[in-house]
Amino acid sequence: MSKDDQFAIVVFTSETVETILSRGGTGDWVLSPKTAGACKYVVCCRKPAWDNKKEGITHRAAFLIGLISGLRKQPESENDRGQPRFLIELSEYTTFERAGVWKEGRNPISYKTLKALGIDLRGLKFKPMPVPAPSSKLGGTGSAPMTIADAKKALAATFGVSPDDVEITIRG
Repeated sequence: MSKDDQFAIVVFTSETVETILSRGGTGDWVLSPKTAGACKYVVCCRKPAWDNKKEGITHRAAFLIGLISGLRKQPESENDRGQPRFLIELSEYTTFERAGVWKEGRNPISYKTLKALGIDLRGLKFKPMPVPAPSSKLGGTGSAPMTIADAKKALAATFGVSPDDVEITIRG
């Protein structure tokens, strides 16, 4: 099987490249561990959000390919049907932009070959993933640390306001 015929998990994500690198992967995805376990790559496609506008990546464009190193079940992450969420951990990655790769519907995850996506790995240079930042969450669960943006979203949801209406002050 050529590299282009390899199966990939394709995700429609609003995560920034910086977030993916700091977490050591992309997530939190409800997926089939059996199907995902047969995939060698993950292809991240842009879902626009306020947090990622600065990157300038076109809506539905592929912007990152990662070599999957594992799936990590996220603690206490089950949805209302009891399905757990997973972080797709990466060992290597490359950034690029290819417009119109995401063509799927409502589900933000699919499985395709790189060839079917029109992605040729030749000429792409993969880099090792940086070491993820140590967790700053209480309990040391091994999850990625909460960002200011994550905290604003969580507080906004709790209080029924927009994340833009939340101000966080850190004094040191």
